[in-house]
Amino acid sequence: MSPLAQALAAERALARPVMHRFQITRSEDDATPTAERWSVRLDDGHELPLGERLTVGSAPGNDLVLDDPYVSGRHCTLRREGRRVVVVDAGSRNGTFVGGVRVAAGEVMPGMRITVGRTRLRVAAEGAGVATGSGLIGRSRVLRRLREEIARVAPTSASAMVLGESGTGKELVARALHDGSGRRGAFVVVNCGAIAPDLIESELFGHEKGAFTGAAQRRRGVFEEADGGTLFLDEIGELPLALQPRLLRVLEERAVRPVGGNLERKVDVRVVSATHRDLAAAVGEGAFRLDLYHRLATVELALPALRERREDVAPLVHHFLDRLAPEVGGLKVIAPSAMEALERHDWPGNVRELRNALHRAAILGGPVLQAEDLLPHAARGLQACEPSTPWDARRVDQAERQAIATALQREGGNYRAAARSLGLAKSTLWDRARRYGIAEERA
Repeated sequence: MSPLAQALAAERALARPVMHRFQITRSEDDATPTAERWSVRLDDGHELPLGERLTVGSAPGNDLVLDDPYVSGRHCTLRREGRRVVVVDAGSRNGTFVGGVRVAAGEVMPGMRITVGRTRLRVAAEGAGVATGSGLIGRSRVLRRLREEIARVAPTSASAMVLGESGTGKELVARALHDGSGRRGAFVVVNCGAIAPDLIESELFGHEKGAFTGAAQRRRGVFEEADGGTLFLDEIGELPLALQPRLLRVLEERAVRPVGGNLERKVDVRVVSATHRDLAAAVGEGAFRLDLYHRLATVELALPALRERREDVAPLVHHFLDRLAPEVGGLKVIAPSAMEALERHDWPGNVRELRNALHRAAILGGPVLQAEDLLPHAARGLQACEPSTPWDARRVDQAERQAIATALQREGGNYRAAARSLGLAKSTLWDRARRYGIAEERA
């Protein structure tokens, strides 16, 4: 039986209800004592701790004994390896499935589903150490290194700047820093590029009643809202130059003065910023203050583009399909050829584009998702060549320019709609349109 047929058979088996009876032979005291708490959860709500090693099967002597006729005597083993879990099939009759895909061995991220016979298990992780990596799905070396950096930076008070292209998940890094900081205040997000220039000062620092036309009452700014917590300043490179000295003063004095006010208010805020721009170049061009840059970037955390960590595509696909299953009426299976196509694709919109492609395919596609379900026509045009063809950057640029121009023409020049159809952020589409001269042509 092919791997795809096996995956479909497993999903059909899952549709038949079954009562699970099991026995736990390992006590909670055996779990490795760490700040993190890992566990294995069954569908009926039972939970058992996951130490360094957990054996699963129907025979006595396993750590988790399942009364399931489709589970082998020794079915599989779960192993803790640092901050990840690896499941290894023990030569079972019916196989071990992770996210609907049969595996001989594979990494399991928190929240992912393991299917053995008709029994479904989930690996869960709690605790400060795990929280710093939550949401950052992947097994690549560069992502593991980033998780380690987050774990070291989070408990400190240092300002951090997250660098990466649009759609890579910079807000997830910021939230992980907050979750691991121990700070009790709120996590507040503000996108500096999405606020009108004449309103951003009031958004950041607040305003007093009567400070300007329409200011009918006093309003707190995001610094006061984040007091005791973390303020995430996304797209900090878009902050108007005229406001940068005020932000620098707030960061240095740890006090804000609302627009129209005379008194400063002390705030205890940890600031995390993010940008997809080259701020060092912006400093050289006089568009960003050097002193503010150094104040914000005490620590820099680089989030790589998805095309630079292609081994993370498969874990992300399984993670998103697992989360989409309740919405679309069941877990969708991805054809092996489709997974290969996803791993070859460059994903200019990064993880956001991949998530949107999977969401669209899960809604419109059949039970087995094919490459044509997952890659929209415009995005497929960005696939410059087959893997065996030598790389030609000019062909990629030409294909990308044509795809952007076609999308804008189809949407009547509406950048938001065109960006949505391409699976890109609006700011990314605008930047690329300017780079290719399309914005000037349509002006």
